[in-house]
Parts: sequence; C-alpha cells; structure tokens
Amino acid sequence: MMSRQLGRSGLAVSEIGLGTAQIGGSSLIGGRYVGAPKIERIDAVRILEKAFDMGINFFDSADKYGDGESERLLGEVFHGRRGQVILATKCGITASGDRCFSRDYVRACVEKSLKNMKTDHIDVFQLTKPSIGLIKSGDIYETLDELKKEGKIRFSGISTGSDEETLRLIDDNRVDALQIFYNLLHISPNELIIGKAFEAGIGLIIRSPLSSGLLTGKFNFDTKFSQEDDRGGFLYGKLLASRIDMINKIKEHFSLTVDYSIMELSLNYLLSNSKISTIIPGASKVDHLSGILKLCEIERIKPRLFREIEVFVKENYKE
Repeated sequence: MMSRQLGRSGLAVSEIGLGTAQIGGSSLIGGRYVGAPKIERIDAVRILEKAFDMGINFFDSADKYGDGESERLLGEVFHGRRGQVILATKCGITASGDRCFSRDYVRACVEKSLKNMKTDHIDVFQLTKPSIGLIKSGDIYETLDELKKEGKIRFSGISTGSDEETLRLIDDNRVDALQIFYNLLHISPNELIIGKAFEAGIGLIIRSPLSSGLLTGKFNFDTKFSQEDDRGGFLYGKLLASRIDMINKIKEHFSLTVDYSIMELSLNYLLSNSKISTIIPGASKVDHLSGILKLCEIERIKPRLFREIEVFVKENYKE
C-alpha cells in the first residue's frame, strides 16, 4: 500500500483509506433510520482488521454512522495500536436531521467521539456540509482552531456539499483537508477544485469513489434496494437508469473484463491523480475489501488514457 501526504498536515495516509459508514450501520435521524444496512459486529471487526493488515492506515467515520457504532468499533479494534492509524471523523447532523455547527454543539460532539474511539485526540476532525453562509461568516474556523490549540484535534477539515462551498473553502484556506464527492459519474468541475486545493496545500479526501456502489458493476436497471438501505430513496427510476446506462457504455468503450472491471477502472482513475491524498471506499464484507485492495497491484493510468476517460464521460453523460 502506497502512502501520500494529506496536504500540508504532514500526515502520511494510505492512498486507499476506508470509509466506515457500512460497518456502523444506520442511524435514527429525524424519526427514521438512515444509512447503510446493519452488518454483524463480528464482520465489522474482521473488515477493520483486514484493512489494517493490508496496509490501510486512514479510517474515516462520523458520529452518526450507526449512532456512534462505527467510532466505537474503531476504538475497540485500534485502541492498542493508536499510533499506527489515522482516525478521522465528522459531525454536524443532529438527531432531528437538522445541521448544527455552534461552538457548544461541535465541542460536545468532539468529546463524545473521543470517548467512542478511546483516544485523547482526533487526527482529522471534519464538519459535514456547513452552508455557504456559515462558511462566509468564519465562525466555524474559530471553533476548529480552538480545538486544535487544545490538542483535542490535530487537523481540521470540511466534508463539502457543493462546488461553491468547496471553492470558497479553498480560497479561505483555513482548514487542512477537504472531503469531496468525486467519481467517474461525477467529474466536472473537480479537475479545477483538485488543482486549486493542491496548490493551497489542502489535503483531498475522496468520498463515494464508487458512486454509492454503482461503479462496482453489481447492479442493473432492475435493482431495488431494501427498506434498510437509504440508496432506495434516490437510486431508482430515471437516475438509476441513466447511471447504469453510462456504466455499460464505459464497459463497452474501454473493453472492460472480469480481469479489469469497472470498479478497478473507477478507483484507478482516481488514484492516477497524484493531487488526491486518499480515496475512501467502504466495505460491508471482507471480500469487498480484498477486491478494492487489488488496486495496489495495478499500474496507474497514463495521462493520455486518463484524458480519454474524462472526455468520454463528459461527452456521453450528464448528471
């Protein structure tokens, strides 16, 4: 497993990290369960152990992944190996489903996450999608800076909700890392964002690199998600059809096979951009993780093919 620098932080993070929404399961938010279907705790522990054994050292969580279960699992598995892992987590979504970034609320979330993960510091603490208005006010930066000075968090970050917010955060350059949505079905204008963030020394964490699992190639036009799976709330009808259609076009155009699948092309495309710090696919089974880590053995995409992929997607797919 190769490592990369998380921007100016100096942290050496595995180029493939692990998103832990799946191992946490769903949370009760706004009176309904939201998130990934629950998996057995023993399986979640096996996934974390397997990831560590294969060289993953960057684990991204959130206080609402399984109402803290994801964080608790990280604490349980890595408490005795704390210096060998980089733990990131997030807050900002309340139990009612609203967003809150007040100083008192954020500080309370940090304390709870520290307890959950059995640690005295969080390596990368992020806020989940604060509004552009709140970003412009600068209040969120003050809270994060206080927490850094106190040693409760080492580095700060934002998981962004829109390109406008991301660009403003880069211009302000007050946080150490940004977590952005980027994958083969969501390319533009990320090449601009990635370049600007890299030049500013801001680490880039790529979430949803497999577009909610669609880029694993395991789904089709008739896919229906279970009631426990919140993808059923948006991945259906025209949206699902358009994405499956584009995936099929990519498979055909680039002659993808079982030996080099749509999943491998999708992740390799992201990893071939050296300005990205780490990508954080998730896994609900150990076998899923083994497939993802096959990327360590694959040669990175050359610039000419990289550009061909971007042009093909832009010409044939509109979100």
